[in-house]
Formats: sequence, structure tokens, C-alpha cells
Amino acid sequence: MASTTTAQRRLDWRGPVVGLGLIILFALLPTIATVLDWERRLFFAVHGICAQSHNLISGGVQFPLCARDSGIYLGLMVTLGVMAALGRMRAGRLPPLPIGLTLIGLMAVMGIDGLNSTVAELGFLPAYPPRNDLRLVTGLGFGAALAVGLLLVANHTFLPPDRLAAEQAPIGSWRDLGIVIGALGLVMAAIAANQAVLAWPLVLLSVIGVTGVMTFAVALPVSAFAGLSGRVRHIRQLALPGIAGFLVALLLLVVLARWKIGLEVSGLLPPPLIPE
Repeated sequence: MASTTTAQRRLDWRGPVVGLGLIILFALLPTIATVLDWERRLFFAVHGICAQSHNLISGGVQFPLCARDSGIYLGLMVTLGVMAALGRMRAGRLPPLPIGLTLIGLMAVMGIDGLNSTVAELGFLPAYPPRNDLRLVTGLGFGAALAVGLLLVANHTFLPPDRLAAEQAPIGSWRDLGIVIGALGLVMAAIAANQAVLAWPLVLLSVIGVTGVMTFAVALPVSAFAGLSGRVRHIRQLALPGIAGFLVALLLLVVLARWKIGLEVSGLLPPPLIPE
């Protein structure tokens, strides 16, 4: 009993300590980022995969991705976080039809908004004036739907039948969807607050989302080739495919960024809107 009580006391201290550490880190992020010039570094890190022509600026911080892509990857990461909090990370069933159609509708809305923006950029009359807030909102919705799809693909690819929650959907009810939408609303509120201390965590989260999707895209076939399909019982089994995918993702980011910079230097593309 004494050992159990001691362990509980230690566990009780971990939450506040970790929470305090995160608060301090977020408070120092603007200063750290300014000293290390991370705004420019992150901008060029994803330079080759995004047009970066409609970037968000919040609290004086320019997001490295355009508004739509920022929304997509923030929506992806936040939705994955919500599903993890709800205990749905082993879900293997498609969402109920009404919710599934709603998610497909969110993807379609982003497609419509993207088409409208493209029409305007080509010099034609758009159906409505393109705006960064609409790019962000529609991107967030697309990212939420993408998170559901990627989770189902990952679970059906890696997990054995006895580890897969075959009767559980990543978003299984309107309540679940409401929680996701509420979390995405908090992201929008944080950006609208126009505070660097809130913007920097979102900047980092969006870059992590991009890198994570690229890593997953490479690690998936590597894992299948290694014979891990339907055999993953512990996350450590994915360590080598994950590392391989991460290294390839970094290589692609570097190659694409250098290629795009070459096009900009040669005048084939307009110069980038580099953060000051």
C-alpha cells in the first residue's frame, strides 16, 4: 500500500509539472524563434511544397504554409489529437453515413473554395472574393476529414484483427464531430487573437503535420515491403519504417525547396514573400 501511495503521489505531480513546463515553453517560443530566426527557417523548410502566396500572419508571425495548407495540416493534427483523447486510435469502422457524408462535404467545400480562388488568380471573375479566413476554415474541414481517412488506412494496414476496434469509428456520432469542430474553432480563435505566443505553437504544429503526412506516405509501403501489414502490435515495430520515412521526407523537402528556389532565381517563378 505504501509503494502504491508513493507512486500515486509521483503521478499526481507529473501533470502540473508538465503543464507548467509547456506554459513556460509557449511563453518563451516567440523569443526563442526570434533569436534563432525560425520564421525564415520554417518558411524555406516547406518552400517546395506550398505556393506560400496567401500566408496567414498572426501576432506578427508569418505562417510558413499558405492559409489553406495551414488549415489542412492544423485540422489534421488537431483532429488526430481529439480522436486520441476519445480513445479512437484503433478504430476500424467507417463513420455513420450522415457523418461520413458531412466529412466528404467538408472536402468538397474546400475544393469549391480552391477552384474559386484559382479562377480569381487566372484573372477571371470569381463567384465571391477569395479570402484567407475562408481558405483557413475550408482547409481545417478538409484536414479533419483527412485525419479520419489516414487513421483508418493506417489501422487496417498495420493492426492485426484482434487489435483493431472493428466496431468503432474514428468519429462515431454528432457529439464526436461537435468536439472536433469545437477544437478547430479554438484554432481559429487562437489565430484571430493575433498573439505570437499562440501563433508559434500552431506554426510548429502545421509543419509537424506536413512532415508527418510525408513520413506516413513513405513509411506505409516500406512497412508493407517489410512484412508488417497486419502484424503491428507495438509501436516500436514501426520504428525503422518511420525513421526511413522521416529521412526520405526531409530529403524531399530539401530537394523540392532547392528546385523551387532555382526557378525563382531564374525568373520562371515570382520571388517568395520571405518573412522579414
